[in-house]
Amino acid sequence: MNHKELINDLKNRNILNNIANEEKLYLLDKNISVYAGFDPTAKSLHLGNYIQIATLLRFKQFGIKPIAIIGGITGMIGDPSFRSSERQYLDEKVLLENKAAIIKQLKSFDLEVIDNLDFYKGWTIVDFLRNIGTLINVNYLLNKENIATRLEQGLSFTEFSYTLLQGWDFKTLYEKYNVKIQLGGSDQWGNITTGLEMIRKLYGEKNDAVAIVANLLLDESGKKFGKSTGGGSLWLDKELTSPYSIYQFLLNQSDEKVNELLNWLTFLDVNEIKQIIIKHNENKAQRYAQKILAYEVVKDIHSKEIACQCKNISDILFSKDKKISSLTLDDISLLKGFLPLYKYNGEIFIDFLKNNNIVSSNREAREFISKKTFIIDDFIVNDENTKIEFNNFSKKYAILKKGKKEFFIIQK
Repeated sequence: MNHKELINDLKNRNILNNIANEEKLYLLDKNISVYAGFDPTAKSLHLGNYIQIATLLRFKQFGIKPIAIIGGITGMIGDPSFRSSERQYLDEKVLLENKAAIIKQLKSFDLEVIDNLDFYKGWTIVDFLRNIGTLINVNYLLNKENIATRLEQGLSFTEFSYTLLQGWDFKTLYEKYNVKIQLGGSDQWGNITTGLEMIRKLYGEKNDAVAIVANLLLDESGKKFGKSTGGGSLWLDKELTSPYSIYQFLLNQSDEKVNELLNWLTFLDVNEIKQIIIKHNENKAQRYAQKILAYEVVKDIHSKEIACQCKNISDILFSKDKKISSLTLDDISLLKGFLPLYKYNGEIFIDFLKNNNIVSSNREAREFISKKTFIIDDFIVNDENTKIEFNNFSKKYAILKKGKKEFFIIQK
């Protein structure tokens, strides 16, 4: 595979936004590296970060070694790119904890990880000014859109320096790690091209550094996809976000978005995706494409076993033919991070509903009971005075179903 095939794949998936010198890219050697950066602003990466990880792994498919840079120094500062306010700074202990966790996550995707803090160890402010400050003109930076948009609101020198450090990262990786390509989202164009400018100043016009930026994958409200939902961030750490939450999030994507998401988030061939969409359109109610999307992404983030488990749980919960009691304790563990969980204190059923705000009134509870729409572990609740029994899941839990789509975990 050659570099042109890579770019064609990115174009066919509508991932590619811009390349600084496409022809130069095609002339690059095969044994080169590409990098993208990840700042340790939380103790886990999220689904929005996974878009960048997946794009890095596409380069690997085409023979280019991917490297992930953890922002040990840039994470202390904050990137001003199109942000409306300055980032809240983390203390050193939290930053170190975040960094260790994210390095582990990035390595789980078989990425080499380098800490950019290592590039600046032992530096003084004079070193920064002499090494970096002399390479870039202030007017050059002020003309950057990502910086210019923050000038009216105010921009500290700390954040102003972020683009200089990112530029120096590229220059250092170019020199020491055979990194010829920096990858980022389109909102990173200003920072990435600053690195190109530094390399040009030091190595002349005939240098072989290239910048590539991807389109921003947006949800239907125009926000960055997958960074957060109504319930918060979709973390890649399964202890923070149940893999089933990610599965359901993707399963509930619209028909208008699913083709785009299959191309961006999965490693299925583009021609196979076209066939999936054709089959999906034959009966959209079956959500054929969304099921494949959810399975593929959870498989690639977590494992095939967890993806199969999520699929099985979803089939059981939303199928008329399968029994809720066929779920396992492991399934309950996955559902704990997704379904509301309530402790049972021995009260009668109607009081349990009211105490946990599952219904708003006795009238509403009795209406649901009369319509036989409350089910506990496959058994219809007919009596408001009944007490909940724990006959399944090692007698520790029960699953309450309200209507067709609402579920709750009850803990003994």
